[in-house]
Formats: sequence, structure tokens, C-alpha cells
Amino acid sequence: MTNKTATEWPYPGARWWKFDFHTHTPASSDTYWHGLIGQEDELKPERWLQRYMDAEIDCVAITDHNSGAWIDKLKSAYERMQENPDPNFRKLYLFPGIEISVNVGFHLLAILDKNNDTASIDTLIGKIAYDGTKGDSNGVTRKSPVEVIESVVEAGGIPIPAHVDSPKGLLRVKEDKPASPQFDANTVRQVLEQSGILAVEVINRQSPRPLIYTQRNLSWSEVIGSDCHNFRSGFQPGSRFTWVKMEEPSLEGLRLALLDGDGFSIRRSDDPEQFHPFGLPKHFIEAIEIRDAQYMGRDGPSTLKFNPWLNALVGGRGTGKSTVIHALRLAARRDKELTSLGKGSEALSTFQGFNRVPSDHMDKGGLTSSATIQWTVVRDSDRYRVHWKQDGSGTVLEEAISQTDWEPASVQTITPSRFPVRIFSQGQISELAGKNQQALLQVVDEAAGIAELQRSLNEVKNAFFASRAQIRKLDGKLVRKDDLLVEQHDVERKLKRFEEAGHTAILTSYRLRGIQRKEADRQIKAAEKTSDRIEEMAETLQAEDLPDGIFDKESEEDKPFVDAMDALAAAVTSAAKSLRDCALRLRQAVKAQQDILDTSIWQKAIEQAESDYTQLVNALSAEGVADPSGYGHLVQERQRIEGEIKSLESMREERTRLEEQSQDQLKRILEARRAVSARRKEYLKEALAQNKFVRIEIQAYGAEARAVEHSLREVLGVMDDRFQKDILLMQDERLTGGIIAELFSDLPTRDPKSRCTKIELRLDSLKDRIVAACAGSGNFGGFFNNYLSRELAQKPEMLDRILAWFPEDGLSVQYSRGSDGRNFRPINQASAGQRSAAMLAFLLAHGEEPLVLDQPEDDLDNHLIYELIVRQIRENKFRRQIIVVTHNPNIVVNGDAEMLHALDFNGRQCVVSQSGSLQKKDMREEVCQIMEGGREAFERRYRRLGPEPTYV
Repeated sequence: MTNKTATEWPYPGARWWKFDFHTHTPASSDTYWHGLIGQEDELKPERWLQRYMDAEIDCVAITDHNSGAWIDKLKSAYERMQENPDPNFRKLYLFPGIEISVNVGFHLLAILDKNNDTASIDTLIGKIAYDGTKGDSNGVTRKSPVEVIESVVEAGGIPIPAHVDSPKGLLRVKEDKPASPQFDANTVRQVLEQSGILAVEVINRQSPRPLIYTQRNLSWSEVIGSDCHNFRSGFQPGSRFTWVKMEEPSLEGLRLALLDGDGFSIRRSDDPEQFHPFGLPKHFIEAIEIRDAQYMGRDGPSTLKFNPWLNALVGGRGTGKSTVIHALRLAARRDKELTSLGKGSEALSTFQGFNRVPSDHMDKGGLTSSATIQWTVVRDSDRYRVHWKQDGSGTVLEEAISQTDWEPASVQTITPSRFPVRIFSQGQISELAGKNQQALLQVVDEAAGIAELQRSLNEVKNAFFASRAQIRKLDGKLVRKDDLLVEQHDVERKLKRFEEAGHTAILTSYRLRGIQRKEADRQIKAAEKTSDRIEEMAETLQAEDLPDGIFDKESEEDKPFVDAMDALAAAVTSAAKSLRDCALRLRQAVKAQQDILDTSIWQKAIEQAESDYTQLVNALSAEGVADPSGYGHLVQERQRIEGEIKSLESMREERTRLEEQSQDQLKRILEARRAVSARRKEYLKEALAQNKFVRIEIQAYGAEARAVEHSLREVLGVMDDRFQKDILLMQDERLTGGIIAELFSDLPTRDPKSRCTKIELRLDSLKDRIVAACAGSGNFGGFFNNYLSRELAQKPEMLDRILAWFPEDGLSVQYSRGSDGRNFRPINQASAGQRSAAMLAFLLAHGEEPLVLDQPEDDLDNHLIYELIVRQIRENKFRRQIIVVTHNPNIVVNGDAEMLHALDFNGRQCVVSQSGSLQKKDMREEVCQIMEGGREAFERRYRRLGPEPTYV
């Protein structure tokens, strides 16, 4: 997970803001700065503001003791700094407030909206009748604590008891009686009953609380501020603060965050748990833009920008929510994964109905011929823009080089591993929870990162297939060995006849002398040609004449050059003569050597060999042998045959090596297949360790007989219902016969390891039987035996596939009826809603990639929606981005969506009518209007409501 800073946060919707709830200025008489007023080094408002900017505080509540004197000064100074910002300027939200000394002596923070000023605080001071000096704590209000709290609420403010566990704190306990409040118990009780209080400032969360507080089990948010009184010692700006989740800092946003409470919209700087407010998932979707879809983006692009955490798409039926999901599936190239659901899949059929251009206005289809989709995604902190066009034109992938500039990516590949996102419609979720275990296993594999293990398995399988193919190729050649031995015998017999007649020496000498004569002729002719080339070169050597008019041969100045050129010409002429002399000498040498050879004993040997050969020809002709040169051909034939036999012997050794190699590869296939099952088991154990609703266990090599039968029939090439008696017989879902029944009958049920071992042994036996049947020694039914031997003759590679075959793993899915981690039962005993809930629990519990859910609440009752979906969404949304299309307000409201898009149909096309977080009143009203039960959902989330709630 990566992190950005607050100032770099560019994403829409709610985010975290660093809020200091308790600060002081020189207006408070107990500050160091108060004594410097009027002096040269007095604290200026600009310096006060800059210190909080430097501490990267986003929001400051200005809470001087019973005074608002510095509020207007700070606001004016901020405006000046904003008009002429220096490099250290940082946006800061100022919330006017006050620390009130309440009647009985405890302190109360009152925080008003940003548009209030010093006069607003003075008005509040008048209403509560503070009788001391402004800026001091030398007095208290004449109004009671309850009246003070009511006055703050009437002023539109938020009352927060200050430093409740410290001196002047409402919940301070007596030292000798830790369960008793320091203040009057009745007064404390009255304050605790005030609905206007949403939070308390707690300095030490481990400090004791009075019994009357703990017994009420109040869920007030516990906030903290710096309570800074000087910049020299003590708690400085940034030393203590509270993280508050809002879209934009406002009092309404603060109120809603305080209602949400600790752990959801409020986090303290002193929380022991490490908190990364600007942590980003490794992968998340920034935006999707749709142009020229059938019912969206026809009048300009429809763009939806997303928050890195939880996003919701809401709207009535037919407002385009599913169009966005289908478009995202196309842009992310995740349309192929629906095919694993099978042709009868409703989810696949629905998508296919969208993914087409209608031929006329009566035809179905969600696209046009010019439809385009643009998907902006962040991958490992790098931003990409992925394009999809109906016509397939243009660049498909761009990479950001700045916040606004893009360039084509060097690698245009778009794959699930490069841009991971999980997209599930409710129909798809229902089908995953059904009998289609292959589709669910595919989801598990993608989440578990099985691709590399599968790749290793496929590589060793392919290596095995290659070895087997090479063995068959060698076998095809090795069958020639017997024929070669016969040929070798015949050749040896013929050669023996020649050698017995004494002809061998004459023929051998004749062939050798003939070769020598040819070589002598070649050498002499080569030398003659060399002399010709030398003479030709001599003819080309001629000195160049000097051009007329450039040099004066009579001139003293030009004479050195002219003499030099004459010398060069003489040298060239001399060189040409030398070459002619050289050519002549070479010819003479060739003639001399030719004469020597003609009278040499070598020439006589040549002539003798020719004479002996002539006599042999005449003698053999007299004996009826027409071809005396046959001896040489027989010798060559013998050499060829011996070479081939040696090559076959080498092939035999190679075949033995390949056979050993293929056996080793079979062992490695088994090991790789075991590794796949082991990783699946390990992953599911980790992913669902804390899940109280669903358990999924791997059953190695499967358990569903029909699925294993289908897999085996694919390998055997028998996809119809032939050979049922041999492959699988079932009656009333019971295994009654066939090799699949033999594989899975009477297996250990409580020991997965023993079960796996037994299946592997049975697979070995089954494969041996099939190998025997292919060789004509089968013990299956006659028709099946004949089929196997016939198929092997036509497709010998079938046997390789059988030897490398292992049934796919099965999945045992169980659900907890009470969603409490107990009483788990097989999912086939569950209702449709419970099955879908189990799948949702699994999908929400694992993975880091963006998760897109299209109406996951269908088939679920409200209990399952709230206890399962809402709870898991809130627990997981900061680990991964979630985008959910929903009709259920509980998911939006109680899931605390950071970003919402409300969609509508304007009579012509689908449009985004409203975007933002629930902090916006317009958005809350939209949710209540278009989502049945919206108000009830808000009431469930914000439980402490007055008679006239302002949350909607």
C-alpha cells in the first residue's frame, strides 16, 4: 500500500483531515503570548497560523478561554496569506470556537461553523451568561451546564467536554474513590443525558472513568487537541490531534464524523494501532469514461471518478448502473471470465446482450459502432489510461507522464495480472455458489496467485509430451534396424565374391590413380590460369599523362614535379614489364613440370593401372559381368549401412535416456500438481481464517464424480455418453460402477492426506489399465478396449495425455447458519440467499485488487446485508478499493461510502445526476429519495438524533 500526503490527495469523496480540537491564542490570559501583547516580540496572527500550517494541520478549532477575540484577527491574517502565499503556505480551515468555564467548574469546548466570527462567539457568551473576564477562567457561567449545552446546540455548534480526565474535566474522578466523579454526580448525569454531545476530549484513554459514565455505555467519540498555550514547551501544534473523515471540512461534516465515532470516521494521533490516512491500495480505479454507448455518453462523455476506498453507484432501475459495470468489464478485458460459467449462464447472457451493436431500434444491444470506453487505473503508483473502442482502432494503453499528460505505453499488453480487478454481478455470484465449481476455482486461483504454479505444471507437462513425441519419432526410425541388417548381409556377401576373385586390388588402384590424374590436371590448369591473369594485369598497368596547360615543362618551378611524374611513369612501365616476365617464367615452369610428369614413374603407374583395368574389364566381360565398378558401389553401400546402424544404436541410447527422462517428468508433473493443491489449501486457510460466515476447503483431485468424468472424457476424446458402464455409472446420485466410481468409493473422509494418497495410487492403477487396453490387453468392456486400441493407433499422443492427467481439485463450501462462526453446514443445504452470502463473504475477505460488485444484495435479507456485507465492507475498504452497485441503502449509508454517484434516466439516456459523499445534504436527500429504506438506514447509522434531525 502506498501513501500520499494530504496536499497531494486528488481523489473525490470523503478523506481524512488532521483536526486540532483545542487551541489557544494570545486572547487566553494563561498563555505565554498574552504577556507579550503590545511588546516588540508579541505573537502575530500570521505566525500563529504558520505554525499550524508547518505542522500539517488541516483544521483548527480556535478555543480561547471564554473569548473569541482572536477569531477575526486570524481570519483576516489568513486571507492576506492566501492572497500572497509564500512557499510554506498551506490550506488551513479555521473553526471559530470557545472553551467555556461552565457553572459547576468543568470546561466545555464549543465549535461553530467556519462562517462564524468573533461576534458569534460574543453572542454565545451573552446567552450563557459568563460572569468572568473574557480570555480568563476567573468566572463561570450563570447558566447551568444543561442550559449551556443547549445554547451551543441552538447556535449551530457542537459541544465537546474538554480534557474530561484532567483538572476541570467533566469525567475527572476522585483520587480516593476512582468510581466517583469529582463533580456533583447529578450534574454529571444530567450532562450525560444530553443528546447534543457527540464527543469528549480525552487526554489519556487509559484514565479511569466514573461509574455513572461507564454504566451508560455511551459511544461518544473521543477526540484530542493540542491545548497549545505556547510554542516553546508543552504540547506544540501537531503534537496531539484527531483524524476526521469528511469530504470538505465543515461543521456538518464534523458532526456526521463524530456520530460515526471512533474507528470509522474518527482516529486519534495517539492510537496504538498504526494508521495511514492517505494509504492507497496497490491497484485502484481512478475513473471510467463512457462515450457513445447506446444509452450513455451520447451528448458528451459520462465520467465517473472514484475514491480509492468505498464507492457506490445508486439509482432506480434502468438508470445505467449496470452499463457502467459492463463497460468496466470491457475496458479491463475481463469479459472472457464469464465464459467459464457456461452457455446457460444468466450473467453471461446479460453481458452478451449488452456487448453488441443493435441492428435496428427493435434489436438488443448496449453499444454503438462508435462506442468508446476509457478506464484510468493506478498500478503500483503508476497511472495508466486503458482504451476500448468498438471499432478496435487506436492506442489501447497510455502511461501518465504528469498529472494531465499521457504517452503511449511501451508495452501495450492488457492482462488480468497487469491490471487486476475483480468484477462480479449478483447472477455471477449466485452461479459461483451453485454447482459450477470450476468457475469458483478459477476465482480462487486468481486470488491465490496460482498462475505461476500452473505455468510450471504446464511446462513440465509440455516437456513430458515433447519427450514422448521424440520417443515415438525414434521408434519410427528404429524399426529399420532389422532391414538394415539384412541389407548389410547381402552387401557383405557380394563384396566377398569380388575379393575372392582378386579383383579388389586392381579396382582400388584404378580408382586411386584416376583420382590422382584428375588432381594433377586440375593443378596444372590452375597454374596456367594464374600466368594468364598475371599477363592480363600487366596490360592494365599504364602511367597517366599529365593534363595540358597545367604544368610548364620548361619552367624551373614546375620542373621538380614534372621530373617526379616522369619517374613514376617509368616505374609503372617497369612494373608492367616485370609482370610479363613473371607470367612467361610461370608458363615455362608449368611446361617443364608437365614434361617431367609425362616421363615419371608416376605416369607409368597410371598407365599400368589403366592397362590392368582394361584387362580386368575384358576378363569380366568374358565371364558375363557387365559392371566391374560395382565393387566400389558395394563398398560405399556397406559404409552407408554401417553408418546407419551406428546411428540407430545411438538412437537406441537416446530413446533409453528419453524414456528415463519422461518417467522423471511424470514424477515432476505429480509434484507440480500437488503444489497447486497445496497453494490453494494454504491460501483459503489464510484468507478465511477469521471469517465467521464461510469455509472453503480444497478436496484434492475433486469429489464431484460428474466433473471428474467430464475431465476424463475430454482426455479420452469421448464427450458423448458412450462407455458409461466402463467410465461412470450412477443411480440416485450414488456411484455404482465404472472407473470413476473405483477412484472415489470408500475413501477416508477425516484424513485429507490419506484420501489424497489413496486417490493417487488408484490413478496409477487406472492409467496402467488404460495403457494395457491401448496395447490390446485391456480388461474393460470389449467396445471400450477396441476404442482405446483404435484411438491409440490413430492418435498415439492420447496415451501421453492420459499418463499426465489428474482430476481437477474440488471445493467443499460450508456456511455458518448464524453468521457467528459456528454450526457450519454444506452450502448445498443453504437457501439461495445464504449461498450468495457465503460467496460474498469469500469475495470480500480476500485480495488487494479493486472489487466491483453489481447488486450483491439480491437474494439477501436485511440481516445478512447488515451483518455480512456492511460489516466486511467497512473492515476491508481501506485494504482494497470497492465499487458497489446497489439498491440497498444500508450498504451505502452504514458501509460509509466515501464516494457516491447517483444515476438517473432523463428520458433519452442515462446520466450522473449527483456525485459526492454522504456529507453533502443533497446527496443524503438523493439517497433517501431513490433508495427505499434510506431514512431508516441513516437512523441506524446516526443513532443520537434530535426531534428534528438535520442529517438528511
